Amino acid sequence: MAAGAAIAGLEVRLAEPADFDDLLQLFERFYREEGFEAAIGGLAKNLRQILSRDDTAALVARIEGKAAGAAAMSSAFGLEAGFYAELEDLFVDPAWRGRGVASALVEAAASWARARGCRDLEIVLTPHAQAKDDLAPWYEARGFVSTGRIIYERAL
Repeated sequence: MAAGAAIAGLEVRLAEPADFDDLLQLFERFYREEGFEAAIGGLAKNLRQILSRDDTAALVARIEGKAAGAAAMSSAFGLEAGFYAELEDLFVDPAWRGRGVASALVEAAASWARARGCRDLEIVLTPHAQAKDDLAPWYEARGFVSTGRIIYERAL
C-alpha cells in the first residue's frame, strides 16, 4: 500500500508487529500533544490488539526507513451507515509536517476502508485539535464533510 507522494523515499503501508515499537512511540507523542496523557498507559495493549484484529489496522509512514507518521483505523457496522471505517488516530512527526505525510496516510486509510467494502471513512476531531491545528479545513480539503454531530461517551 505504498503512497505516491512528493517526498522522496516515502512509503506508507499496513503496519506489522515488527513496527510496534515505532508505532507506540509515535502514538505516545500524539497522545501527549493532544493532552490525553491518562490514556497512554493503555496504548501498548490496545496497539497490540489493533495489529492482530481483523476489524482494525495501523499504518506506518516511513521516509528512507525511519518512522515519520502513523495512523490507526477500525471498521464497524451500523444501522445508519452500514459498513464504515473510522480513522481514529493520525500523527506525523513534527519534522515531517506540511510535506504530504499526513495526506498519504489519509489516502492509505481510505484505500484500506474501500478494500474492506466500507461505505465511508469517518474521523472525529477533538476540540483541542480543532483549536490548535485548525484541522477541519485540512480534512475538508481531503473530501471529509462535517456531519455537525457531537460525540458523547460513557465510560463502562
